Amino acid sequence: MSISNSPLIRRLCALVGAATLAVALAAQSAPREYSLQDSTSESLPKYKAAMDAKNYTEALNVLDAVIAKLPPNGYDMAYLLQLKMQVFLQQGEFSKSIEPMERSLTLSEANNPTYFDERITRELYFFLVQLYFQEATQTKNASLVASYYDKAEKAMVRWLKITPNTTADAQLIYAQLLFSKAMINADKPDHALLKSALEQLDIGMHLTTRPKDTFYILKLVCLQQLDRNQEAAELLEVLIKQKSDSSTYWQQLAGMYLALGAGYEGKNQMKAQENSIRSILTIERAQAHGFMDTPKDHYNLVGIYFNIGQYEKAAELLEADLASGKIENDTKNWELLSLCYQQLQRPLKAIAALKEGTKAFPESGQLEFLISQAYTSLDKPDMALPHIQAAIAKGNLSKPYQAQLSLAYTAYSLKKYDIALAAARKATESPEGVRDGQNMVKALEELIKDREAKKNKS
Repeated sequence: MSISNSPLIRRLCALVGAATLAVALAAQSAPREYSLQDSTSESLPKYKAAMDAKNYTEALNVLDAVIAKLPPNGYDMAYLLQLKMQVFLQQGEFSKSIEPMERSLTLSEANNPTYFDERITRELYFFLVQLYFQEATQTKNASLVASYYDKAEKAMVRWLKITPNTTADAQLIYAQLLFSKAMINADKPDHALLKSALEQLDIGMHLTTRPKDTFYILKLVCLQQLDRNQEAAELLEVLIKQKSDSSTYWQQLAGMYLALGAGYEGKNQMKAQENSIRSILTIERAQAHGFMDTPKDHYNLVGIYFNIGQYEKAAELLEADLASGKIENDTKNWELLSLCYQQLQRPLKAIAALKEGTKAFPESGQLEFLISQAYTSLDKPDMALPHIQAAIAKGNLSKPYQAQLSLAYTAYSLKKYDIALAAARKATESPEGVRDGQNMVKALEELIKDREAKKNKS
């Protein structure tokens, strides 16, 4: 996060550009009856001339020469430190402006009445909050990060204490600060700080009729980090009502419901199904708005229907999407379509889906193998045999040894022992098929031997 262009920093630069902050302080703190020493006042024209000429090095030299001769705790010191701070701000050296700002505030608050009035004190503390925050997010020194966040938080607490009415923007900055501090170790977030960030967000959101999107987004992230996913989903629903044209919100909400459903698996099946259905409805709502319309999104929708046992709907969508091209035309999707029909106890439709897949992928041995398995489950080995032979011939099988064993069993059932024996021997060439293949080879060799013996006798 960079705040070098934040409204408050620009406002400070504008303030010091129009008239020095110290002059403003002097004008507003008259009742405090503080005044500069003559020697200090005499140095100001040189300082002003250098600033007007944008000779910031000379301006700093003038100030440092005077500061070196001043008592450390007086009004003059606080005043010149303010001027020094302004030089750094004009240069855009925001990091360097911190030290004189800190020192001037410390000197002011050590006195009663303070050197600076309440308005200026509040502004300086708020500037410090932002400057510390910026340093924490930009420093490359990891050991300083926590220190800057601590300083920023203390400055914010002090600002709130002396500020009669906080603002939505201030609460947002405070929440962002607390969240960033909580996430210093992203693998182990500080949950107490995340809860505090949520509290500050809620305060800020109640201070405006139209909270910025940043409020909702940060609240969403805090809830997710705290595993309060049900609340996160409800918040996303609010965001979608406000911005239904955001593809990101639709995707997040669908994913959130899916995650919630998975979290209930094995614990509360009704809740698991309820959230899965919400995920389905979210995707369908998104698609009605023109979002979540990629092949992956359509596949995920089919997958959710399948996982909750809605095989009819899954098959209907998958078949239509394969035909229209909304879902990627690959072998896995034809296999899934077949599986849908198997779950619906429609084996012939399952086979028909696989055969349709072979038209799109004529070289797929895996689809041929699945067709053979489907016929085998229907006790139709004669119809299974040509498909398993085609599967082996085409190749591209996930487990070739299984196909060889299946061919061996199928051919055996059809009394085609020579084909069965050749397949069983082939299966033994794979480590996974050795045991079953050898057993079958032994059985088939004995069977063929007996058959030949009977032939010879006759």
